[in-house]
Amino acid sequence: MDLLEDKATGALAGAAVGDALGGAAEGNTPEAIQERYDGFITGIVPPFLADWRNARPIAPYHKGDGHITDDTLMTTALVDVYSTVRDHLDAHAIAEHLVPLMIGEKRWIPELETEAILLQRVFLAEKWLVARLHYGHIDPREAGVGNVVNCGATMYMAPVGIANAGSSDGAYAEALDIAGAHQSSYGREAAGVYAACIAEAMRPESDVDSVIAVALRLAKDGTRDAIDAVVTAAAGRREWRSSLRELRAAIAPFDTVGPQYRSPARDARIPSRTKSIE
Repeated sequence: MDLLEDKATGALAGAAVGDALGGAAEGNTPEAIQERYDGFITGIVPPFLADWRNARPIAPYHKGDGHITDDTLMTTALVDVYSTVRDHLDAHAIAEHLVPLMIGEKRWIPELETEAILLQRVFLAEKWLVARLHYGHIDPREAGVGNVVNCGATMYMAPVGIANAGSSDGAYAEALDIAGAHQSSYGREAAGVYAACIAEAMRPESDVDSVIAVALRLAKDGTRDAIDAVVTAAAGRREWRSSLRELRAAIAPFDTVGPQYRSPARDARIPSRTKSIE
């Protein structure tokens, strides 16, 4: 297999596997996760909540049992947009192509255990795309303003890095443009930095250090400060299990969500130049 094709496949497949493994535990503290699963998650696990269908009516999704979440569903939808356009994308392409996919095409939604439109699975921060672009007719370049600042745009930006393989600056600029339809502030910035890192990782000579260097070179404001803090804390550490507490402490000053994911701080998820996606 061609090296770039191999890397692209690995980026997308690896993200889907990680999504399926981690989705079950999303939003819970490390302590609660380890208590629920009798240690670290090292394979496919059942939902965190046994009565997943009724426990959280706002999000009755079957997270767990190897199911991918909206992270992978949005990623594959963006791949479909690239496949249709056959060129680089901008915020207008999100309005013209991604939003119609979200509301006009049924696909298998594992967590709902049925075919449905993507809109019926994504969370409120992603429903924003449809509300603002399809119903509100907002300029796509500005539609992300006012949305909750979270990781929603970042979660599906890997295809941007693949489409800009070897050009981290190009990926950063394209992702910022695309993400403008969905996010603002450090939510948009995270999307740009993530895509840039994927683009660098696609380069044949890349390694972990070169990816980190790209992140630090391109990231702005609190996003850069957070990455720098985590990289500094990670330096010299070789075992991830014993490093979790120290790494979490490093990013804590930049994370408005805090350890209690469902009870965030009052200033959580609003625009800021000093904060970063957790």
